[in-house]
Amino acid sequence: MQPPPRPSRVFRANDILTGRVVLDGYPFRYIVVGPAMSVSTAVSAAFNRAAGENTMFDEVLTAVEFLETRGWELVSMDQGFVACLRRVAPPLTAAVGWPGSRPGAC
Repeated sequence: MQPPPRPSRVFRANDILTGRVVLDGYPFRYIVVGPAMSVSTAVSAAFNRAAGENTMFDEVLTAVEFLETRGWELVSMDQGFVACLRRVAPPLTAAVGWPGSRPGAC
């Protein structure tokens, strides 16, 4: 029997902000958060690079700020688009199934 698959360490900022991913019971200490590339962001970036970058930057930083209220801290930022975070507080909930996720979460 194989062990269950390990949960991902890479998450999209919009999944965190919309509640599709909840990391309160996440079993690991370090994660990476990046922007989601929506059609509107891609079109905006193609025609106005600064606006597209601002949107992605804002999305990632908003997710970081939200996670900071949940016991995570920013470790590093790569050009404003990829954030590495470390959990400094113990998980808020016990893990059930895939730790920290809701049914149907990615």
